Amino acid sequence: MDFNLSPAQLDWQSRARRLGKELAADAPAGEVIRSAAAAGLLSDTFDPLAAAVAVEALSYESSSSGVSLALHTGVTAGLQGDRRFADLARGEAVGAIALSSDDVPVEEGGRLSGRAAWVTPLTPLGAAVLGVRSGGGLVAAAVLLNAPGVMQDPVDTAALGGVVCGHLRLDGAPFIGVGATMPFMSRVRILLAGAGLGMGRRALHEALAAAHGRTGHGAGGEQTVQGLLADAATELDAAMLLTWKAAAARELSLADASMAKLAATEATQRAVARATQVVGADSFRRGHIIERLAQDVRTLELFAGRTEALREAVAIETLPRH
Repeated sequence: MDFNLSPAQLDWQSRARRLGKELAADAPAGEVIRSAAAAGLLSDTFDPLAAAVAVEALSYESSSSGVSLALHTGVTAGLQGDRRFADLARGEAVGAIALSSDDVPVEEGGRLSGRAAWVTPLTPLGAAVLGVRSGGGLVAAAVLLNAPGVMQDPVDTAALGGVVCGHLRLDGAPFIGVGATMPFMSRVRILLAGAGLGMGRRALHEALAAAHGRTGHGAGGEQTVQGLLADAATELDAAMLLTWKAAAARELSLADASMAKLAATEATQRAVARATQVVGADSFRRGHIIERLAQDVRTLELFAGRTEALREAVAIETLPRH
């Protein structure tokens, strides 16, 4: 595996970093996607590694913006080539995904009825990819968010400002079948791993800044602080390599994608916890970046597979069977 990013991938990373500095921390999902299109971060061809490093760079500046881009990119990559979704590729509408497979609608007579739980981001216009019960199995289907029979139930959440989460109620809603759920889930898990890495890197940066500011030199000369920061940096780098491995594979693997998201989620959660220890009481001030990250990092645990589901996916694909 080549551990160096290509010039094109570095360019995407740089564009995303610039975009993150320009966007408001709580920019609505629609604004994020329009701005990403203007910055050249939406493409007719999908490079998973370029997309992952772009999401990481954007999430470093704004967790919610990075998550919006991750979900939109995961959706549009799976719908490329279908003219009915051309507005997603141009950034004129937002791609969303149902983040829970516990509550899914049922296909009957070519229409969908039931509830799709935790669809994110909800916007007036756009398309959402859902898991759908059809013919005794689970398949992926796309619905237009403004289609007849599609009703939105937003949920007030404590994290990811600018990203509206909620449920869809479907009553005979039209849909477009898009195949198996695994390719969508693999892409989204890789991209959300990138979002997690961005959050973790920002937490580590803030912790380093606090350690430098408190002592005036180095990481403080405090072995405890040095240990916390060293552990966070090591775990984030390890998670980054797993994410790059999954993204750079010739064929996307659900096991690799699950491993990447699992590692990134846990490394980021620990990085935020350690940053809270290093920054101290200031991190509890409303509006402090660590306070915000402590809320946003929880979404990684729930989006596109809980920890238990990720571990199960890894075990099924990689552990020997007896």
